[in-house]
Amino acid sequence: MPIFANDLVVPAPVSEVFEFFIRPANLLKISPPQMGLKFIDVPQEFENGVTFEFAVQTFGIVQKVTHQITMFNRPDMFVEELVKGPVPKWIHTHQFVPVSDTETKLVDRIEFEPPGGIVGMMLTEDRIHDHLDEAFFHRSRQITREFTR
Repeated sequence: MPIFANDLVVPAPVSEVFEFFIRPANLLKISPPQMGLKFIDVPQEFENGVTFEFAVQTFGIVQKVTHQITMFNRPDMFVEELVKGPVPKWIHTHQFVPVSDTETKLVDRIEFEPPGGIVGMMLTEDRIHDHLDEAFFHRSRQITREFTR
């Protein structure tokens, strides 16, 4: 199963970083504009068992996606899993590791399965990795800006 991983040290305490990430409105601030993220049905705050729906543009196609929070341990981690979307499997683990009283290591791990068939010819493992690299590069810059204001 392909895995994408990204680490970022954020200049803020773990509780502050965790609280930022469980509020979907904040995800709009850090997502690349070309991703076209739009929430369709989302709570104000994530918690265990919550299901949420959003639209995202990938490779020029707008897709509706549904995720569910399947694990939620405040302030250490939460896991969101694909319920419905363009790939067979997508599990995004968000971990928040204290580095010091004023720094948090944000660890993102995404386990995914590329689609099969004709779509899979375009949406390959390598293309998904490249897309995630670009998205997380933008995201890292935006997170740093959010926490250094």
